[in-house]
Amino acid sequence: MLGGCLGEIWGGWLAVNILWVTEPLRGRGYGRQLLAAAERYAIERGCTRAWLTTFSFQAPEFYPKLGYESFAVLDDHPLGHRHHFFQKRLSAS
Repeated sequence: MLGGCLGEIWGGWLAVNILWVTEPLRGRGYGRQLLAAAERYAIERGCTRAWLTTFSFQAPEFYPKLGYESFAVLDDHPLGHRHHFFQKRLSAS
């Protein structure tokens, strides 16, 4: 497996639980494409918002480039790191 996106739809929201691309393919736009596909899928099913989390040792700088806004940060979760929470308004355009 080279990458994937796993989430769920509930209450008009897309919750992205996992977005992963194998390390040799990172930085080539695959994560962006996977997330865009999940967002399109959610919009087709009536979702208007999306949310996700990531950790400081993962990719918190990636999501704002795609229109996600930070709404919370949990310090020392896990110990010595930060847990970042992001949300985005989805639109059909």
